[in-house]
Amino acid sequence: MRSLSAFLPLDPFDTRHTLVTSPFLSPRVLAAIRLTMACYTLVTLIFSVVWSAMVQKDAAGFFSYFTHLTYSGLCGYFFASGIQTAMYARHGQKAYPLQRWAKPWRFLHLTLLSTITAFPILVSLVFWGILADATTFDTRYDAWSAISVHLLNSVFALFEILLTNTPASAWILLGPGLLLLIGYVGVIYVTYATQGFYAYSFMDPKGHPGKLAIYIIGIGLAECIIFAIVHGVVVLRQRGVARFLPAPSKPVDDEKSIASTSDGKPAWEDVDIDSAIPADMSKFEV
Repeated sequence: MRSLSAFLPLDPFDTRHTLVTSPFLSPRVLAAIRLTMACYTLVTLIFSVVWSAMVQKDAAGFFSYFTHLTYSGLCGYFFASGIQTAMYARHGQKAYPLQRWAKPWRFLHLTLLSTITAFPILVSLVFWGILADATTFDTRYDAWSAISVHLLNSVFALFEILLTNTPASAWILLGPGLLLLIGYVGVIYVTYATQGFYAYSFMDPKGHPGKLAIYIIGIGLAECIIFAIVHGVVVLRQRGVARFLPAPSKPVDDEKSIASTSDGKPAWEDVDIDSAIPADMSKFEV
C-alpha cells in the first residue's frame, strides 16, 4: 500500500474529518440520515429478493443485474459511513474508528465512496434513457421498484456529493471503477452461460456485435465523464463552502500563547529592558 499513499491520503487519514461531517448538518444528524438511507436500501433489497422469489419465481438472477449490485454498494456504504459518523459524534468529534484501521480498509472505503457517487448516476441514465418503457409503471411494485432503485439511488448519491464534506475522489480511483465495470461484463456472460438469459438485452452479441462494442465503450466513457463531473462538482462545493460558510476559527490556547512567541522563544525574552525603564527616573524619587 506504500505506492498508493503517494496518490491517496491513507496515512495520516482524514485529519480534517471530512468523511464524517457536513457543512450543513451536525454529525449526529448526518449519522441519522446515513443510517436511515442504509436501512431503506436494505429493506428495499430484502423485499425485492423476496418478491422475486415468491411472486416472480425468479430470484436466482437477482444479483446478476448491475442495478442491484450498485444498490448493494449504496447500502454497504451508508451503513459503514453512518456507523463511523455516529462513533465520531459519540466520542466528542475527535476521531472515528476508520482512522485507526489498517490502510487496506481505508483504501476500500475511499474506493466504495468513489463508486457510490458515480455508479448510481450511470444506472439512472442507462435505465431512464435506454431501458424504461411503457411497462415500467405497470404495477405498484414495478413503480415503487423503479423509483427506489433507479431514481432514489441517484438522490442518495447526490446527498453525499452536495451535502457532506466528503472530498473529491482521487483520480487514481477511476481505475477500480472501470475494472469493476469490466468485471461486470464477465458476470453478464457467466449468467447467460449458467442461467440462459442476458441481464441486459443490449449485451447480446448476436446480430449486432458492432453495436455491442459501442455500448460497452459508451458505458465506459460515460463512467469517466460522470466521475470527472462529480469530481468537479465536489471541488466547487468545497470552494463554495470555504467562501460562504467558513469554519469558525479555533480559539487560541492562552497558556501556550503566553508561554512562547511565534519564534518559539519564551515571551519574556522579547521584552526590551532598556525601553521598559523610563529615561528620567527623577519622578520616582521620594
